[in-house]
Amino acid sequence: MKAEEIKTLASKSKLLKDPYVKKVHDLVKNDGLFKKSPDQLTKIRKGLLRDCLAYFSKKNDYYANLFENLNIVPKSADFADLAKLAVPSDMLRGDGQKPFLIKDLESDGKTYTSSGTTGKMPVRVYRSPLDLDIMMKANTDIFEYVYGDYLEEGKGTALFMAAPELQDRLYFIASVYLALENKGLDLIYGMDMKQTDDNVSLWQKLVPNKENIVKFLKIKEGPKLFFTAPAGMYLMSQKFETMGIFRKLAYKMATGSPPVDLKEGGAIITGGGSKGASDLPAYDKIVDLSRKHFTSSDKNSNKRRVPFMDVLGMTETLTAMIDRFGVMDKVPHPLSHVFLLDKNTLEPMDEDGKEGVLGVFNPFVTSWLEVFYPGDLMESHPSERYYGKEYVYKRRFTVEEGWDLQRACGGTLEEMMSK
Repeated sequence: MKAEEIKTLASKSKLLKDPYVKKVHDLVKNDGLFKKSPDQLTKIRKGLLRDCLAYFSKKNDYYANLFENLNIVPKSADFADLAKLAVPSDMLRGDGQKPFLIKDLESDGKTYTSSGTTGKMPVRVYRSPLDLDIMMKANTDIFEYVYGDYLEEGKGTALFMAAPELQDRLYFIASVYLALENKGLDLIYGMDMKQTDDNVSLWQKLVPNKENIVKFLKIKEGPKLFFTAPAGMYLMSQKFETMGIFRKLAYKMATGSPPVDLKEGGAIITGGGSKGASDLPAYDKIVDLSRKHFTSSDKNSNKRRVPFMDVLGMTETLTAMIDRFGVMDKVPHPLSHVFLLDKNTLEPMDEDGKEGVLGVFNPFVTSWLEVFYPGDLMESHPSERYYGKEYVYKRRFTVEEGWDLQRACGGTLEEMMSK
């Protein structure tokens, strides 16, 4: 689906007549959320929680019965109730989402799946046009906040180390594609899907599209945004590091690099940190190595260390958490409620600096009650930014700890780039 088609379908959604849906739609479209205080946003999210539960109890008998069984009254619900309502990602495999969908669901959206790298049935999540329209605005806003500037309409080029066929399957790739298209930025895919009849995984069919990569390298106008997995950054930087002088000269004459000049406003955006491949260096080591071979400048053409932004996105979450290396740790969208649970008791915890089970609640999703555990451990720390907290990714849960969940999209990109 194209961005304009999604916006057209969303504008015709009958759900917009519902007061709650109109409220969240208008809130997401509001440009002032990032200027509100943490206390103001907490109050807004608490109000949305109560309205959200009331909405879904009307739209799906499953939720009405669930709230009654758990003694949750929507009009007086609090954040602690989210721990009772959150579902593990494993419950969304195959047709697992179906019981959670509203009864008057509009069926002209898209279904996205997880990577399937675990060998099990992938997670499948349906996104209505209205949800995708909300996503395009929300993800663009959080990206620009962390980026530190606005992406000018129609100005800039992105290279995404993925194949175009994946944008209709993997939600992380689709969300990047739609957000960039909605902003009018050119998107170049740096990989192709090799056609083969062999019984090999999807990731083994991916091969670099050298022509597209060279095309991106030779572009003279900025900003140039490079989307890849940390493994992709590491492999590309290693290639430059070990390239002989004559080959380096030849490469420089053909492409203008190394170093790769991402021009004014250029940045590197990675997917989910280096958690998908155990043989990779730590993320900060990858950044240090890459900055020797990638350059950037600010909007005034002053040279700077190329910014690194890392995105934690999952098939199950409409919006991502993003950080900017050395500037801020991961922050959610202002209307997303991120919470941590004690990993032993699964009780809500508000203690900073301690590993907790990540839970995510997105009250602006209209098709199902999006509150889930992706199977990640994170730590929080106080922040003076809009959310009041920032989050540091620690690790995935292990099977030995009783969690057997799929890897997030960052792990998918690592799988793809390390082959």
